[in-house]
Amino acid sequence: MKNKILFSFLLLLLLIKIGWADNIEFTASAKTKVNVGETFVVTYTMNINDGNFQSPSFKGFSVLSGPNQSSSYSTQSYNGKTIQTVNIELTYILTANAEGTFTIPPATIFVKGKSYKSNSLTINVGKGSGNSNQSTNNKQNQRNQPIQENNNVSNVGENDLFLKASIDKKSLVQGEQIILTYKIYTRVDVSQYVINKLSSYSGFWSQDITGKDNKPKQYNETVNGLNYNVAEIRKVALFPQKSGTLTIDPLEVECIAQIKTKTKVNDPFANFFNDPFFSGLSNSIFDSYQNVKRVLKSNQININVIPLPETNKPNDFNSAVGNFTINSTIDNTAVKAGEAITLKVTISGSGNLKLIDKLNINFPPDFEVYDPKIEDKISLGSDGMKGSRTFEYLIVPRNAGQFTINPVSFSYYDLNKKQYVTQTTDTFNLNIAKGNGNESNVSVNAVNKEDIKYIGSDIRYIKKNNFTLKQNNALFFGSFLYWCSFLIPILLFILFVVIWRKKIKENSNAALMKNKKATKVAQKRMKKAELFLKEKNSNAFYEEVFKALWGYLSDKLNISVSELSKETAGEALSKKGVKESTSNQFITTLNNCEFARFAPGGNTTQTMDSIYAEAIDIISIIEKELK
Repeated sequence: MKNKILFSFLLLLLLIKIGWADNIEFTASAKTKVNVGETFVVTYTMNINDGNFQSPSFKGFSVLSGPNQSSSYSTQSYNGKTIQTVNIELTYILTANAEGTFTIPPATIFVKGKSYKSNSLTINVGKGSGNSNQSTNNKQNQRNQPIQENNNVSNVGENDLFLKASIDKKSLVQGEQIILTYKIYTRVDVSQYVINKLSSYSGFWSQDITGKDNKPKQYNETVNGLNYNVAEIRKVALFPQKSGTLTIDPLEVECIAQIKTKTKVNDPFANFFNDPFFSGLSNSIFDSYQNVKRVLKSNQININVIPLPETNKPNDFNSAVGNFTINSTIDNTAVKAGEAITLKVTISGSGNLKLIDKLNINFPPDFEVYDPKIEDKISLGSDGMKGSRTFEYLIVPRNAGQFTINPVSFSYYDLNKKQYVTQTTDTFNLNIAKGNGNESNVSVNAVNKEDIKYIGSDIRYIKKNNFTLKQNNALFFGSFLYWCSFLIPILLFILFVVIWRKKIKENSNAALMKNKKATKVAQKRMKKAELFLKEKNSNAFYEEVFKALWGYLSDKLNISVSELSKETAGEALSKKGVKESTSNQFITTLNNCEFARFAPGGNTTQTMDSIYAEAIDIISIIEKELK
């Protein structure tokens, strides 16, 4: 009897649990009609608070923010029993990209091993209008009120929320590294932020060092006696490439501040899901929120860059600034003529390592030397750039004898000593023995000596086949072919000299050579970007696309990258006969790349595919118009 009662009780609990699980509600809602460029909200509502949410694909739309979570609770007492219900909402802020009808597939939540799907959404996107960028008035939950566009809301003053740019050094020399940091200071909750406009770094070589996944670093800081929640949203390492007064333009950020309105309902669960971007202002009572949109601009920074001293400046100085050491190694000092030798020269330390692009090495004239392979082991952090850069040279001696590779000299400006320092490597004495006679027939196809192949032989096989002879009655002397045998070599020699002189003239023109190779260099970078795209490495992808666009324009227009800006690029393209619409498209592509690189949601495959296609397209268009 007891066993039957126990079994019945367990069966009742199981039925209650199954019934409770089947009562899970999971729905999606959004406007069904929007215009191109219009911002709207997609809301997912559920009555369960311990599920794992999996978002759908938003193909055809750009995700500006999300998922943003909010929650509400209600408690009722009936016949001495207390019943509590929960309502969780996850919202995405989207922008329609193109006209047409798009379907957002169902989202999924997983609850205790079981999955539940929401309904799908069909959005009809019409043509854009003048009001397409206006914020929609979608229905919000009790906690998120409609966004207020007025930046002068009394509840959010200038001292409550602001953006500040700061640098770690006030005085520096040309080539010295400085760290630029952008911080949001707030005394109110901020649910999200979007970078609208990046700063321009004219005259600087820049490298983003924000950190992994661009996640802001958060901490507390006291300013003028007021306590602020601070988030470092962007950090950049800058290396000035020229002296004088250089200006860093303001960064523009759009953020949503949440103003709390307290109600009288005491609820111990009210703060469980309250997780805005900057937390720490929550209370133990149920809060409703009013969202206020604020556009923040950082301060402009003027930096005075001191030129490097000309006194005692070494002849081999190549703009290296920092604190470095140099060493070299060679894999073999006794080989035969025609065999390969590998020489490695490594520069280690801290400073502008990536700007060291060549070394002055005097090799013996009997050596055939190929362009070095450069290997970087460089890290970028809050303390700047440090690591090593290795130059690997492949050397093939052509003749036997005793040879010497003189020490490699490297000069840099030492920031600690405030003077130029020159370091040298060891001397290498090489003993080259006589080869097998095929030294002139060695073909080098790679930088590894294992890849060297012999393409000739000093002994030919004797032909053993019978010769068939026939008499020729025609005399060759004085014939047309006889005179052609004299004239054709002379003409070929003249043609060779003309072409040879033309090539020498072209090779001496560095700007022309860069112009010719610009497209190949850009294609090489875009192929590398495509690999990062497949690996979903967003930071490396956007960096390669950005370098491909600026590098292509620099080589084509014969303007150094440090002197290029969006304004000078447009003017230079116009002078070269490029259409204004094409120039605007190039600038737009750069802006899209910068925005996607640092904005939330920029690491999606859809966004990266779009940026990649835009970059390929604009390079092709400019190439056609410049011809």
